[in-house]
Amino acid sequence: MDELLDRYDQILGLFKNVEFKKKSNLYLIGNGSSGEGARIASFLALDLFGKVPYCITPYQFTHYSYVALTEKDIVIAISQTGTSHQVVESLRLAKKAGALTIAITTIANAPVAEVADIPVILPECKENVDYKVVGVIGQLYGLWMVILGIALANEYINDKQAESYLLEFRDLNQHYKAIADAAQQWTFDHIDFLEQFTKLTVLGSGALVETAMELAIKSIEVQNRFSMAVDTEEYLHGICAADPAENLVIMLADMETADYSKKVYESIKAFGQPVIYFGHNAPEGNLSVKLLDSKYFSTALFFPLVHGFIVAWAKIKDYGADGAKVFAFYQDRLKVREETKK
Repeated sequence: MDELLDRYDQILGLFKNVEFKKKSNLYLIGNGSSGEGARIASFLALDLFGKVPYCITPYQFTHYSYVALTEKDIVIAISQTGTSHQVVESLRLAKKAGALTIAITTIANAPVAEVADIPVILPECKENVDYKVVGVIGQLYGLWMVILGIALANEYINDKQAESYLLEFRDLNQHYKAIADAAQQWTFDHIDFLEQFTKLTVLGSGALVETAMELAIKSIEVQNRFSMAVDTEEYLHGICAADPAENLVIMLADMETADYSKKVYESIKAFGQPVIYFGHNAPEGNLSVKLLDSKYFSTALFFPLVHGFIVAWAKIKDYGADGAKVFAFYQDRLKVREETKK
């Protein structure tokens, strides 16, 4: 992350001549974890530009959304490997419509980087559990920088405000390792409890719904453990009645949602459902982490928590081989799907 943050000025400079006016639209395109990062970053874009960006999958874009594009619009595609056929096709369709295209990837000569008008190449961030777990935190920071670069170039923010965002990024980054370490230690201490459950139900409110989805995705990828992510409110409005006792409920809560989440936590405990709480000022025995009071970026601190938790669990119980099989199966399916579209 330090390498990425040290390139802050360089990344913002890529967009000094990019126009984004009041009648322009912003499209953020990504699959899986990249899509989760896009939706989290959209909160910053909404506040800076005063309009809701379109966060959609490549499939949605190539089949429906591209027809509404104009030359005033900007399309940002996020792809770790930069090889997805549908992501590449999204950029091609966007360019054909006259929109400006931006690709965020870790591979300089990847197809998405070669197609895009402005490629943004990030240093690769990964952890290994006998296979690669994508470090979405780098993509998220990169996407935030792209949004800030566009905002600065079009005077939605000034140089001083842009610098304040960089300082906040660096402050967040200093907490990254401590949170990952805390998550891993908590997992080591509670592994026998965790191993009682075959399935996970992950709850989050607000921006943490996306982080809950990231935890569920990583649980499936790394452990081959069925997991689902649900908005806390939706869980209370019916799903809780059908959630079996062998499912472990994991609640994610930041400073904004902590009071509400604690009430829900106690309610879930009261009707006998196993539940644990991750986040700000957690009840005793749960995973409590120090979060920053940040309007846009505190959500990012849940990514090291999520990855630390899942990776530690996999390492302790040697789930790496299972994770490798699941990931390989996914990659094979993806390859077949992409080849049929060529």
